[in-house]
Amino acid sequence: MHNETDSPGIIKRLSLVARSFAYGIFTRFGLGFWKFFAAAFFFDLGIGLYFFLFNLYLADLHFNERAIGLISGSLTLGNVLGTVPAMMIARRSGLRHLLLFCFTATPLVCVFRTLLLWPSAQIALAFLAGVALCSWPICFSPMVASLTDENNRVSGFSVTFATGIGLGALAGLTGGYLPGILQNAFHAGSVAGSLRIVLLLACGTILLGIVPLLRLQVKASSRSENPRIRVFHPLLLWFLPPFVVWSIVTGSFPPFAAIYLQQHLGMPLRYVGVAFSASQVAQVAAVLLAPLLYRRIGSVLGIACVQAATAISLFCMGTSHALSFSIACYLGYTGLQWMSNPGIYSFLMSRIPEDERTTASAFQNMSGALCQAVAAPLTGSCIVKFGYPPVFFGLGAIALLSAVLFVSLLGFSGRDIAKVTLHRALCVDPEP
Repeated sequence: MHNETDSPGIIKRLSLVARSFAYGIFTRFGLGFWKFFAAAFFFDLGIGLYFFLFNLYLADLHFNERAIGLISGSLTLGNVLGTVPAMMIARRSGLRHLLLFCFTATPLVCVFRTLLLWPSAQIALAFLAGVALCSWPICFSPMVASLTDENNRVSGFSVTFATGIGLGALAGLTGGYLPGILQNAFHAGSVAGSLRIVLLLACGTILLGIVPLLRLQVKASSRSENPRIRVFHPLLLWFLPPFVVWSIVTGSFPPFAAIYLQQHLGMPLRYVGVAFSASQVAQVAAVLLAPLLYRRIGSVLGIACVQAATAISLFCMGTSHALSFSIACYLGYTGLQWMSNPGIYSFLMSRIPEDERTTASAFQNMSGALCQAVAAPLTGSCIVKFGYPPVFFGLGAIALLSAVLFVSLLGFSGRDIAKVTLHRALCVDPEP
């Protein structure tokens, strides 16, 4: 009786706390930040929904894994080759103009990808989509930094990243249930017809982000008229080989995950959406737990342990025949794969001088994207020829190789390279 009497008061107090927290978060940032947040909201939701369903749409239209791999590789290649022109546009015209191009070109190309379905057109349009999409990661971090200050910048990144992952989960649920609802409502004859409607709705969602962008004013300091290009840091010679090997693991299976769940495991589409959303939750949990691991055992050993655990999850996926165990292994693989990112990125950034970090990050992103451009079509061909289990075993072996390379190269060489670089700097530019 006492609990029943107090429960309305408890609910009221919790509601007040939640509203106070939301008000505090809102007032902590300026109006410009929330305009960009609104644009990012529509972009993340629309692009997440589109990419969740698009490969399933192609599979329903009888594109096999080999063809889907080639299309995914073409998109990644366009993303890589579009990076330099996009950076030049950002320098000349500013980030806002580049974002407007991204928010306009991306949905228009995606509409054509949904409607023009012969293979050669799909490969060409995927390349154009990659060119359009490369503008988003170029603009995202500088925009958040320009719309925040030293006191709220970390919170700004946390809010935008957390919202992006949450919208990925929402996109999975929406993509899992909405096609079936539309098919029943309009008595569509095929799943592809309802998927096409949802894909076009996703393109429209991205276009909605243009409205807050048109009202966004960006400070002039967010553009760089003549940025200085730094030399290739020696540490990258040791860092890039294991990173490229690891990029094979991270870029090979994700384009085929939804197809694996639906066609190989036999899950209905609505449950595929639930599994995809659950993988987003696993990613959030893994990223939040990652700092505890790296503080405990160090960056390099932590990266190697996470990659070894990823290999184990891939081996288990290859041997599993039970649906529930396969899904559990898939969720573990997804979470562990993301858990490695904080360690890898923080390791590189903490050992590179501040004025060389942008160039080092560019080399890292370019090498990873090029590797993934090759990995996706190769994985699709291997799935068609050998099936999923041998591919999982191969990827598990590559993950173990990456763990060994990280420990053997960076565990001992990273510190030595830093010392050599410092020694060279002192020899070349000695103090008077």
